[in-house]
Amino acid sequence: MQSTSTLSFASRLQSFEDQWPENQTAARQLAALGHVCDRPPLESLEEGSRCIDCGLFIPKQTSVQALEGSLTLIASTPFHNPRCPRLQLRIPLESPLTQRYTLNYSSLVERWERRSHGPQSAREPRAALPQTSGLFSLPTELRLQIYAYILPSLDAVTEIVPLHRDSPRIITKAGLERPARRDKTKANLLLACRSVYLEALDLLYANTTFRFDATRTLYLFLRHVGRAGRRMVRAVDVVCGQREDAVAFALLGACGELGSLTVRLGRPKLLLPNPPLWIVDGVACLLALRGLEEVRFAECSKAARMDLSEEKPDAAVLRRELMRAKGEPSGIREVGGLLDL
Repeated sequence: MQSTSTLSFASRLQSFEDQWPENQTAARQLAALGHVCDRPPLESLEEGSRCIDCGLFIPKQTSVQALEGSLTLIASTPFHNPRCPRLQLRIPLESPLTQRYTLNYSSLVERWERRSHGPQSAREPRAALPQTSGLFSLPTELRLQIYAYILPSLDAVTEIVPLHRDSPRIITKAGLERPARRDKTKANLLLACRSVYLEALDLLYANTTFRFDATRTLYLFLRHVGRAGRRMVRAVDVVCGQREDAVAFALLGACGELGSLTVRLGRPKLLLPNPPLWIVDGVACLLALRGLEEVRFAECSKAARMDLSEEKPDAAVLRRELMRAKGEPSGIREVGGLLDL
């Protein structure tokens, strides 16, 4: 089944801008998946988004919980009807195996909570307590130096990999290959309190390039580090050209401090003749990134001559678009909703 819509990623994202100002992370992912904001004329009706191809409506609260909350909710949240062409654009954890496991686990948790606590078990939010630790009486520079002594340091280029092929859990490649038991005690500093977490987290990310062998892993990483972590990611090196490209690059666009991107693409052009929908939207979400200071190209396959490299014309186009100022419109013409490259 072919897509019949000609609404581009940029147009879809624009439909959310004024309506979902507090949930732009979810909005970016929904736009990548082919959704537009569906705001009813009456406030009493439910607000949400709708797929431009199959018309499936999802309430806003459901989307925000699945795309900004726990990763386990993705498998139980359908974003398209079964025959929708947008299913080409895969979002991690949508596999039948993961879905079956997640649904069983979720239902078990719900049954346990109902049995243990009853219907009136809503937990009241705890009031924030004043900070009494003597640590916060020290100058910020001195606190950062203390954190640097305690926290484990990451390599300048740190590769992130899944714990195993189908796992949503991720780990550094060095940690996965280390034969000895991993020492987690130093990283527990980040669990002390939110103030320490926000101050110390920047030390781990400031001078680190995170490398990913697939956009699926990139997406899982960006979800795991949360909003605070995404604000501190500065450099990414990623192998792209998979069905998860669109949603991963859409979420990467939420990294406000991203300054460097290394692209590893196993084809000589961004778009080949008659490309499938998942490639078109993956490239559109990549080209929508803005404000980068450095864009590089590296090998991703043994046949390096087939990769997108510096001397290829499309490399110059990609670098020009990604280094545009934030908010600046694209210089690429759209014809019938498709990029004219």
